[in-house]
Amino acid sequence: MKLGNKLFNWGFITLNIFILFSFCNLAVFYDFYNYLELLQIPIEWRGGVIGIFSVSALIFRPIISLFLTPRHAVKSIAIGLILIVTCLCLYSTTSSLYFLILLRIFHGAAYVLLMSSSVILLMVFMPPENSGQGFSIISIMTLLPYAVVPLVLESGYLPIVSRQVYSYMAFLILPCAFLLIPLSMRARDRNIKDKCRRNDKEELCKQFWMNLRHPRVSILLLVNGLVFLVYALVFYFLKAFFGAADFGDVGLFFTISTLTMIIVRIAMGSSFDIYNKALMGMLSLFIFAVSLLFLGYAAYYKQFYCAAIMYGMGIGAATPLLNSLMFVVSKPEYRGVNANLMLEMVDLGFFAGPFVGGLAVSAGLEKEVILTCCAGLIMLTASLLIPFLKISHMNIKAE
Repeated sequence: MKLGNKLFNWGFITLNIFILFSFCNLAVFYDFYNYLELLQIPIEWRGGVIGIFSVSALIFRPIISLFLTPRHAVKSIAIGLILIVTCLCLYSTTSSLYFLILLRIFHGAAYVLLMSSSVILLMVFMPPENSGQGFSIISIMTLLPYAVVPLVLESGYLPIVSRQVYSYMAFLILPCAFLLIPLSMRARDRNIKDKCRRNDKEELCKQFWMNLRHPRVSILLLVNGLVFLVYALVFYFLKAFFGAADFGDVGLFFTISTLTMIIVRIAMGSSFDIYNKALMGMLSLFIFAVSLLFLGYAAYYKQFYCAAIMYGMGIGAATPLLNSLMFVVSKPEYRGVNANLMLEMVDLGFFAGPFVGGLAVSAGLEKEVILTCCAGLIMLTASLLIPFLKISHMNIKAE
């Protein structure tokens, strides 16, 4: 077998490095709420400033996707990388609310450009016969930063003050630029040719909305959005909830929960295709909800870290199961479109979560109340999967 036909070819490895550092660029903001407090940003604006990044990604992803092609992906990666490094450096010099909002919008667009370009080029370097293993590796690259970055920064071993941390991340990402030239050469070796599609745009839009109005598709999009609303709220507000507690370490919580997610996805990957996806999804969301209750009423470190394990088990199994269900219920020609719509709901959740969390905190609600409400929302979300219980990947027919 030629090297170019192997999964672990040079292009695949390089693009996974870009994806890894793209998510390091996100994970470094786990303490952003407290950073905004340090800048004396009004409390009612903090959730919005955090979430506007995801709104920017939500808006710019479809726009960028219209013009993005494999042939020009390397140039787009280079532009996205430069813009991200610039944005990260600007955080240490920006303290105005309005400039922060503009910076977050610009940063979100830069992140989407880098990620979308990397993913579209990955489809060129990833052999179809190894796509399952390839996507598993990609998902792990997206999780590792959340396990490592908060732990390293919370350990205190690095003499980095809060206003410098984003600039340090920029300098960590910048060396990736040296990979662009060999990546461009490997891309040319693949003889990438853009396929121009000349379809009736009006007809395509009509078919797209018919797909979106399909009840199973819309329900799964809603479920994914609600799950990530809660996930984002916990990610951005956990340190605000437990920063003054004399037990538990927030960085270690993220490390334990994220490693649990990775272990669950590796250990149970084949089970997701054997057993009832909807039932497993409901059980996973139930575990996720219970972990939120444990977290809300944790009084000592054992409960705190037990909640981290349950949290990782629940969300670690639920998200691939939801994406798998979407694949099953979608018509073949819309599976790619619906997969991107699921990503759009992730962005929407990462906007709504901080926004709702910011309003809850500014209203004076205690963490117990907020996390109990989150647990209740997840339980209601799990009930939306009941209509899918009779669906089997062996007998489903897309309508």
